[in-house]
Amino acid sequence: MKKFIALLLALLMMAGLLAGCGGGEETPSTEPSSEGTTSTEPTAAPSYEGPVESTEPAEIELPLVDDIHDFEYWIENPYSFEDFSTYGDNLFFQWMEDQTNVHIVWNHPASGSVQEAFQTMILSNELPDFIQGVKGYYTGGVDKMVSDGYLQPLNDYMDIMPHYKAKLYEDETTFIQCVSDEGNIWGIHQICDRPQGAWFGFGVRQDWLDDLGIDISTAETIDGLESILTAFKDKTYENCGPLWLSGGSFSPSCALNGSYNVASVTWSNNGIINKDGTAVYSPLETGFKDYVAKIADWYAKGLVNTEYVATSSWATPDDRWVNGQCGVGDFVYTNDKMLAASAALSELQPDPDFALSAITTPKVDASMDWSDIHLRNRQDKVFSVNSMGISTQCNDLELACKYWDYAFTEEGIEAANWGPYEGPEGDASATYFVDPTDANGDGHQECYQPALMEKYGNNVTNVQVKVSSFLTPGYRIWSREWCTLEKYQIEYCNTWDKVGIEYVWPDGVTLTAQEGNDASVILANCNTIANEWAANVITGVESIDTWEAMCQRLKDNKIDEAVACYQAALARYNDRIQYMDE
Repeated sequence: MKKFIALLLALLMMAGLLAGCGGGEETPSTEPSSEGTTSTEPTAAPSYEGPVESTEPAEIELPLVDDIHDFEYWIENPYSFEDFSTYGDNLFFQWMEDQTNVHIVWNHPASGSVQEAFQTMILSNELPDFIQGVKGYYTGGVDKMVSDGYLQPLNDYMDIMPHYKAKLYEDETTFIQCVSDEGNIWGIHQICDRPQGAWFGFGVRQDWLDDLGIDISTAETIDGLESILTAFKDKTYENCGPLWLSGGSFSPSCALNGSYNVASVTWSNNGIINKDGTAVYSPLETGFKDYVAKIADWYAKGLVNTEYVATSSWATPDDRWVNGQCGVGDFVYTNDKMLAASAALSELQPDPDFALSAITTPKVDASMDWSDIHLRNRQDKVFSVNSMGISTQCNDLELACKYWDYAFTEEGIEAANWGPYEGPEGDASATYFVDPTDANGDGHQECYQPALMEKYGNNVTNVQVKVSSFLTPGYRIWSREWCTLEKYQIEYCNTWDKVGIEYVWPDGVTLTAQEGNDASVILANCNTIANEWAANVITGVESIDTWEAMCQRLKDNKIDEAVACYQAALARYNDRIQYMDE
């Protein structure tokens, strides 16, 4: 049952839970923080060096309390399917209650108005024990939320959270993504066993390549990809253009603009990248101009699906794939079989031979190395969108800390990833079984039961939502979903992971309230300017020669001031390492 001893102390994934008990009598501040900024000089970031050997803390005596104790947990629930309408239906949290005698009362704000519900809750000063998403919802960030009296940092409670502490202090990168600029351990985080790899990126119609006798390695360069797109023109439905551009000219996965080491201003942190320790706004980079020029050339040659301009999408829409309306675009690596099944039934262009393959972000020049590309889709070890805090009105802080610490024990980790029940393969009553051969090669012997997968329509996300700590704090084996896949699907991730991630803006960098106010209006204006310029050049409305004039417009709109705010925040982020030995 205890299979995770070898996984001791991995890495953080999304930022988590703030702690506190006691009175929160202060009313929320509506004024921006007067907190200043620090140096804007480039600062070297700590690098991940892998798990550190350590000794597992002593086992916890269960149950934690003799009688059932209630905590209220405020969290959005975006999922509803068979046997799941509330997090109370989640098997992991049911198991946690059986083990600890701690019962969670779930409070789900209405989807679509979560920010408003959070503000109303803060203004009422009537807080639940646990609050999801505090980092993203509270104006001014977690340090201000602490100073305003709504959240208490966990620094003084690490001694009663030894299992969580072990994960928190495993390596420098993990630590700085879990603490605030002021050194507050401001929550319980979702910690990953290693930095998560790319889970979506560029794909190509493999069946079309086969029909045309083109080797997939041709797509490794920009010129090679252009030759494929040219050959695909006649394959697309009504010759509509074989390349689909997601995200409004720039892919969120950086699948093509990453070739030029620039990011989308819509999807990737406002287009700001971490270039050698310096915050840089992508539209000011010559790579931005070069990328737009290339796409404009392809658009003029009929190689780009023209409808992308009016269709906002973070990945290529399913219908474009299954109806034969594109031959190259973004896709999520777990979706290829679903797309193939839908393509066989397409009303526009049915194709029972539909097949996708992943392609690496192409090199601009064949002489380049994959390491010369520094951007791709990836996630950090700490995922702040899943952060969860304990409010200062928590009814029993010590018990709350012990409860979450138990989730980071060996048995807690196992249940958090695979569900609380183990059985032989084919046991319909169990959530997972153990395959000693590790047949799919994901590095773990556990795998979700086929009966469970079938019950939920072979939707691995639904299965994880039902049985695991999917969007809540805990220690996540990010490859757990691989057990449902074939080896060729897992290879998609390896293909996308060939390129570097050095310029990806790190999760956890926090602007002060003043910086946020100063930068937000500037970036809103500048992003509009950059996006409109790119779309106009690509569609032939404007000349690529106007790039310098566009850059001047950005500077006239004070883009340098916004970038300086991000640089100061990045410097503070890297400086958090000073708190590691305190």
